[in-house]
Amino acid sequence: MTIFLNQYYWLSPKTFPLDYLDWLRMQILSSPYLAASQLSESFAGTKGFSVVFKRSGIGEVERHFPFFQPYLSIALMSTCNAFYLNPLVLEGGTCVKPHVDSSLSDGKLIAIPTIVSVLYVQVPPDLQGGELVLQERGDKVGQIQPQTNTLVYFRGNLTHSVNEVKSSQARISLVCEQYNLSETRLEQIPEFEIQSRAVQYTHQPS
Repeated sequence: MTIFLNQYYWLSPKTFPLDYLDWLRMQILSSPYLAASQLSESFAGTKGFSVVFKRSGIGEVERHFPFFQPYLSIALMSTCNAFYLNPLVLEGGTCVKPHVDSSLSDGKLIAIPTIVSVLYVQVPPDLQGGELVLQERGDKVGQIQPQTNTLVYFRGNLTHSVNEVKSSQARISLVCEQYNLSETRLEQIPEFEIQSRAVQYTHQPS
């Protein structure tokens, strides 16, 4: 069931079987790629890793990370052709500062995603804070209280942040920036690449 709330974001609660959420959580936390976030300063203190891929590289993603397959089959938009996927782990005392996603930008051109999807994999029962705050031109257009197994979509050009997390366990989400790039720009995107402070892997078709 999808709930359309407004022009800025919409929600799909109870998206997956709960045993899938448990498997996904365990695989993320035990991944050899999980390390201090390599993202911007807005993510200081958080943990994660990232997977960059084109639509033609989805099979390679699923081969390396079979636990992402159910998420990708539902969350990816058919109109998008490049993706930046990252598990995001926020422990007590951490937050994400306001920013606009642009992870597939290069030194010359800024690329803004068409849509961003967020699955809440684990939301601690004692969580205080941790809300996703959406802004447009300085005006707050949404504040989403995370709920386990809810899939959120929001417009990729929105400034967003996560309020400080206060809990005994980690708040875990799976985020995917979804882009619709020109053919010229798409040629510069790797078929499949893992970005992590622990180790990096890139695959290009021969």
